Amino acid sequence: MSQWKRLAGAGSLLLIVAVATAQDKAPGKQGSTAAPSPQWAFPGPLNKSVPGSKAVYSDVQMFDRASSVDWFPGTHPSMPAAVKGRLPLYACGFCHLPEGAGRPENAALAGLPYEYLKQQIADMQSRVRTAPDPRFGPAVNMILTITHPQLTKADTDEAAKYYSGLKYTKHTRIVETKEIPRVTTNSFVYVFDQTGAREPLGERIVEGPDDFVRFEMRDPNVTFTAYVPMGATARGAALAKGDGSARASCESCHGPGLKGTPIGPPIAGRPLTPTFRQLRAFKTGTRNGQGALLMKPVVAGLSQKDMIDLATYVGSLEP
Repeated sequence: MSQWKRLAGAGSLLLIVAVATAQDKAPGKQGSTAAPSPQWAFPGPLNKSVPGSKAVYSDVQMFDRASSVDWFPGTHPSMPAAVKGRLPLYACGFCHLPEGAGRPENAALAGLPYEYLKQQIADMQSRVRTAPDPRFGPAVNMILTITHPQLTKADTDEAAKYYSGLKYTKHTRIVETKEIPRVTTNSFVYVFDQTGAREPLGERIVEGPDDFVRFEMRDPNVTFTAYVPMGATARGAALAKGDGSARASCESCHGPGLKGTPIGPPIAGRPLTPTFRQLRAFKTGTRNGQGALLMKPVVAGLSQKDMIDLATYVGSLEP
């Protein structure tokens, strides 16, 4: 090594030592006598909790799609990896929650039969079940997750077994009305105006959380209100009986009280908007799997109003 290189190397070492020494002596260095920095001047993620939970999460953790927010770990079995979350996949429990309660922008998975869940996964992977609307992000993300090359058969088997073993709890109340609180949307979910402003309901279901802050914190105990047209429940009950010919009764497949049979999953008391979306998917052809063959004759003659009424009646039942 030349003398110049030896001198340059020694100089670099001296410079590093000098910088480190200067930093150690800098004002505000940890362990110094300087006063702690005021927290208000350096805001960071705030730790939060929800009623009844001892868990604490930061805003960053609550919006990490690769991880489930588990406020009440003692109320359900240990989550398998796909539900709890593992990179690079979205966690099943981030959207559907560890309790399987779901949210209005997706589906409640708790208590759905294992074989039914496995069939839906297979239908999505084979593309016979696709997003009901390409603009609807939650459904598009679901398809992307289900078809991700790093999602294994063991992942889907374990997730289906986990959710099928949970008990579904109803959280939605139904209000028949002509006017509703004015609504906006936030990430594919309705937000009810709290100022008293109103708007006409028209021919639609408007379903949203009663406490949007807790909803965004992924609290599984949040309640929901579904506003529906006047008379929707009674009309839906009549439609559910079938027409005696092409349209079979709902109970013929889904059983008494729509609590499920080997050929039809339990649908009683489930959120209204997801039920409407699935009825429409059967009709428009974005659901073409094995189970769809039984549903297509049922929905063929239904109007949008009919599907709103049926979803209302189904949601009004006790699970």
